[in-house]
Amino acid sequence: IDGTLGQQAGIQAGAFQKATEIGSIIVTKLDGSAKGDGALSAVAATKAPIKFIGVGEGMDAIEPFNPTKFAGRLLGMSDIRGLIDKVREAEIEVEDDAMKRIMKGQFSLRDMMAQLKQLKKMGPIGKVMEMLGLQYKLPEGMAEVQEENMKKWEVIMNSMTKEELDEPKLIKASRIKRIAKGSGTSLKDVRDLLKQHEQMKKMMKQMGKQRRGRKGGIPGLQGLPGM
Repeated sequence: IDGTLGQQAGIQAGAFQKATEIGSIIVTKLDGSAKGDGALSAVAATKAPIKFIGVGEGMDAIEPFNPTKFAGRLLGMSDIRGLIDKVREAEIEVEDDAMKRIMKGQFSLRDMMAQLKQLKKMGPIGKVMEMLGLQYKLPEGMAEVQEENMKKWEVIMNSMTKEELDEPKLIKASRIKRIAKGSGTSLKDVRDLLKQHEQMKKMMKQMGKQRRGRKGGIPGLQGLPGM
């Protein structure tokens, strides 16, 4: 059942039930902003249980149905437990020395590239936002836009020299022009990346100030706020 259908899902499922017996339900398109509440109508119409949910376009983007997580989704609640599991599955680790440096505001484009690659291991950005309870607070389609931005940023950074990745301040007008040409992007795209990097750098430094004096945390989650 299409997770974006709403109450129409019950009517559609009922029509299928008349044509053939339905043993279980798979709810698709739950990687965006859809809550999937229409799936409950499908369950009521067919008396069949939900077994799996689709969270992406790939053949492997299917997860077993978890009633607790689904209820939290309907209520707009975050899934911190699921986020922790995703981080552990992706084996996301940051060396202590690197984290201390980053938290002091010494955050390079190379660090940003590493973080984007780590984030990609966790799956679609929309799924991560869902776990944080953010997908209903963001404009429609924002997750997809951010996903495209991340791909573009990676291409742009791959067109930079080692010196530029380590020292973003070196990137002035002439370098921006060369990077844009080499990456097949626009001057604005490169400037947007540099602006995003500067914002992340400030955020990391602020997080470092807030974390000073804290010890411990959950293994594999160093660097996540409050962990």
